[in-house]
Amino acid sequence: MVAAAVGIGAAVGGIGSAVIGGNASKSAANTQADAATQAAQLQEQQYDQTRSDLEPYRELGSNAINPLLQALGYTSSMPAAPSQAVFAAAAKGDTSAQAQISNWYQAYNATPMNSDGTPAWRVDPNNPLQQKFSYAAFTAPTAAQAAATPGYQFTLDQGLKASQNSASARGLGASGAAIKGAETFATGLADSTYGDTFNRALAGYTANRNNALGNFTTNYGVAADNANRLLGLVNTGENAATQTGVLGAQSANSIGNSLTSGAAAQAAGTVGAANAATGGISTAVNGGTNALLLNSLLGKSSGTSGSTLYGNSYSGFDNPSNYG
Repeated sequence: MVAAAVGIGAAVGGIGSAVIGGNASKSAANTQADAATQAAQLQEQQYDQTRSDLEPYRELGSNAINPLLQALGYTSSMPAAPSQAVFAAAAKGDTSAQAQISNWYQAYNATPMNSDGTPAWRVDPNNPLQQKFSYAAFTAPTAAQAAATPGYQFTLDQGLKASQNSASARGLGASGAAIKGAETFATGLADSTYGDTFNRALAGYTANRNNALGNFTTNYGVAADNANRLLGLVNTGENAATQTGVLGAQSANSIGNSLTSGAAAQAAGTVGAANAATGGISTAVNGGTNALLLNSLLGKSSGTSGSTLYGNSYSGFDNPSNYG
């Protein structure tokens, strides 16, 4: 009976130890899993806060895209829809409003579309950024234009008269020498007059061209400066969107790792509890088996008083009369 009691006590102790060990394993695993879940929640909250902080910059960049395209000289070919007031008036029978809607609908159907179904953009030829500076080439004045110069004819007439008078005074009259002198004067006057006329025309052309180039450069610079400012806003939005994407990927990875570690902890706790239970059951089974074996070895054999499996080696041990 003593052996049986010892065996049963060992079995009960093994089961109790298994229960305690299993509970401790689960408790530790749950604590670790809770910590991992809280870490994941904190990471998610931090990402949501950062995304919220960057949202105004993303919207700023997004809202600047269409103005940037327009500043660069690209406009949507989609006609603007009539206002709600126009539609309301048309519904009440206003023929003018109905005609406006009809014209808009026809223009809408005629709008060129991209392959993805979005309206095609068209280039605004009046936008400075879509223009190239051009200026007509210089055209040299003609001899007739030079001869039409104010004062040329008077100078020519006076010069010819002076040449004739000089020839007459020298007794040459209408001789060949006199005529040659007149021709020489006329030719020289024409050459000098044409040269002056050409230089004045070229100077005027150069000044006008430089003025036109200056105006073009100014207008182009103003338009480019406006486009660059809008491009800066778009870049700000793009950077904010990129940062949001990078942080999102990092947060997803971190949250996944936290949740995975929490799940692993719970799984380890479950396995630990199972191992503890298995060990306790094994201990209990072994204890029971050992108790039965000891009881068989040490207990009395059936029908033989004071006899065991080992004989009568202790035959007087349990007899009270042997102790007085």
